[in-house]
Amino acid sequence: MKKLLYVHELVPGMISTKEIVANGTVLIGKGVPITKFAIGKLRENYIYNKVEIYYEDNSEHSNVKTVEDVEQNFNEIAFDIKRVFENMDALKLSEIEEVRRFAARIQDELKSVSAVIKNIVLYGSGGDIIYRHGVNVAALSTILGKWIGLGGAELNLLTYASILHDFGKTKIDKNILNKPDSLDDNEYKQIKSHSVIGYNYVKEIPFLDKSVSYGVLMHHERLDGSGYPLGLKDTQIHQFARIIAIADVFDAVNSDRIYKKRKSPFEALEIIKKESLGKLDYEFCSIFLNHIINYYVGESVLLNGKKICKIIKIDLNDLMRPLLLDDCGFIDLKNNKDLYIEALVN
Repeated sequence: MKKLLYVHELVPGMISTKEIVANGTVLIGKGVPITKFAIGKLRENYIYNKVEIYYEDNSEHSNVKTVEDVEQNFNEIAFDIKRVFENMDALKLSEIEEVRRFAARIQDELKSVSAVIKNIVLYGSGGDIIYRHGVNVAALSTILGKWIGLGGAELNLLTYASILHDFGKTKIDKNILNKPDSLDDNEYKQIKSHSVIGYNYVKEIPFLDKSVSYGVLMHHERLDGSGYPLGLKDTQIHQFARIIAIADVFDAVNSDRIYKKRKSPFEALEIIKKESLGKLDYEFCSIFLNHIINYYVGESVLLNGKKICKIIKIDLNDLMRPLLLDDCGFIDLKNNKDLYIEALVN
């Protein structure tokens, strides 16, 4: 079998179906295992975005997934989470076993981090503000947890907390949740109660570490004390909640909702950066931004002039205006103020 992979998805040892040449030098030979050095050179090279490899279901690389694979699997997980959550009057041991299975399925998808991140950036969670949003937030939270240095049991608990972070919304009037107009004060108060509702359910799960319920309770707290429900500040906010908050904001901003249209993926990055100055955890945001922009580089974007270009470099100090490349050469958006990115394209 053959499979076309993005350069970011390549792993040393994979076998290319074709010879890859750059600047007159053979980087990868046909039928020859790809080296770490060659992958590094490909990432520096602006010509190749994808490489076709030989792919066998029984190989060690059989877990490599496409963006479409991730979309289908994440939708299936979201459907299963909805089925379980909607039928629960209380969270019991049997339900936490279900949550563990959901966590394992999401973590299995993260073997193809590039496809997962690109899927979330391209599609967001659409109009599903609980279940598909929960899957996206769990994936991003777990990825960020790994980047921060969490592992083992702690990473598993973070995944549980992020899957459950909006469980309380399942107990709120759907007419309020899905209201397209502005909420009145009472309706907004009910929406804000979801973190306490979720906490009161999750804390009753036998033998579950308290960190999970704290992540659920505090994911809308902000470091300057402006969040809810407790108005906590700084390190009063549990680490899991500070991680989930970043993933929650990114997916919400990057997704269509009944009451708003999604922002561009670059605006989502800019909002994370802005919120890091007092509201979201600055260190965690810096780690998130420094890592995730690597998955934007090499992708194609649509400019307002309807021209499609490739992202070459992103400046953390000017996230909205990266360096691009088209058939005619480089386009630095910093020097072309009349141009802007409308969307990433698959």
